[in-house]
Amino acid sequence: MFALIAALAACHAVHSLSFLPLPFLRVRGAPFVTTFTGAPTVPIHRLVTAPNKGKEHTTPLVLLHLVPEEQQQSSLLPNESDMGLPSSPGWKKGRLDELTDWAVNDRANRPIICEYESNGLWLWTRWKDTVLSMIAVPVLLSMLVGFGVDVAAHSYSEYSWSVLAIPPTDDPLVVSLQGLNSLWEYQFTLCSLVLTFFTAEAYKHWRSVYSTTRAIQGRINDICLLVTIGSQRNNPASQELVVCCTRLLKTSHTFFWAATLTHSDGVGDRRNNDANTREVGKNAIEPLLLSPEGLKGLVQAGELTMEEAESLLNSGLPPSQYTYILMEWVGLSIMEGLDMGLLGRSGSNRQSGLEENLLRQLTALRGEYFNIGYFTAGRMPLAYVQLIQILVDSLVLLAPFSLYGKLGGLSIPLTGLLTFFFKGLLELSKSFLDPFGNEGYPGQNIHVDVLVSELNFGLSSRWGKAAEAYPKAPPNGKAAVLPKRDH
Repeated sequence: MFALIAALAACHAVHSLSFLPLPFLRVRGAPFVTTFTGAPTVPIHRLVTAPNKGKEHTTPLVLLHLVPEEQQQSSLLPNESDMGLPSSPGWKKGRLDELTDWAVNDRANRPIICEYESNGLWLWTRWKDTVLSMIAVPVLLSMLVGFGVDVAAHSYSEYSWSVLAIPPTDDPLVVSLQGLNSLWEYQFTLCSLVLTFFTAEAYKHWRSVYSTTRAIQGRINDICLLVTIGSQRNNPASQELVVCCTRLLKTSHTFFWAATLTHSDGVGDRRNNDANTREVGKNAIEPLLLSPEGLKGLVQAGELTMEEAESLLNSGLPPSQYTYILMEWVGLSIMEGLDMGLLGRSGSNRQSGLEENLLRQLTALRGEYFNIGYFTAGRMPLAYVQLIQILVDSLVLLAPFSLYGKLGGLSIPLTGLLTFFFKGLLELSKSFLDPFGNEGYPGQNIHVDVLVSELNFGLSSRWGKAAEAYPKAPPNGKAAVLPKRDH
């Protein structure tokens, strides 16, 4: 009774408040709705609890959560919480700084994919993120089944033979397995052909995704190169336009990979590895970096202006679309720069050619961004993958029984070797179909943090410094001759 009275009193007291400091409260069953400036206007009641060392109070405290009227309807729907505003980012000390550093870093600290050495001994001794680690358990299980078949054959047969000898051909068990062996040999041929083709197609998918990630970098670099070349070096407004377009393109690229579901982002994989756990299929960056607080951190880092961050939040689009908002801003800035004579040469055909090339590169960049999602959505039909899985599993399962009549005890290690090759190719193929490691195949991951760092370096340093280093022509128009060096 006392708790109920206290709750009602708290609710009555909060009715007089026009603003509530929401970042210190955790909303139960709903995301935060906050902005940088101003407070939500129309109140509705929500049940919230104040955090207490990571645990909820046994007696909830009723407080007023202020939500804009236009968001009240959608925020009550459970499936709408992901449309635009991230839910409970799970604040931790230093986490926002870590993601901000990730967004602005211009120096990669690891290769884009797992590299290898050509030395055979080095390859034999690798374990982590290889086929050996993927299918060690199936290999041991198949050998255990083969050992069980050998023990059963020696126990129930009227004949006796040594461990590595071939069983007598007239043994009843061997005779009963001959028909199974004939069927298995046909399946072996079929599985070899189909699995080889499946692996080739899976690798083609992985290669297409990797090429697309590089094409995205290429299109952005092309745009920045064209804008830098078309700018007027002695015009501060023109140079400011170049800096603005470069910054927006760099942030757009960062936002794209932050919104893309990937385990190999340099944040989630490292945190999970440190904790000896693996949160497969969870995005470690987007819920925080693309939140209002994350955008504020980018403002403080100089990657966005306050007006740009406010415009993103007020756009009405979910955070996954921030990439394309910034892209369009770049295009609009370029068009305004051309109209104002800040890019190209006014009144010349070179300006129209520059405009055409820039627009072509922008639309090509949009296409490459979309291709990542298209490749992920249409990587392989379910029925095809299921058929390959059943074909390989049945082949491996029948191998100990089918091979025993011809090989005897030697079928035990050979069954393990057969399992290694067929199951290994199947798991390797599925890892190729998962280039960002969302389904538990980290070996073939494309490290998107490296993509972000590489592009950040190119846009922050390469083109601007190259233009600054452009030598001025001598007054007489003749090239200067370098002095000869004594060798």
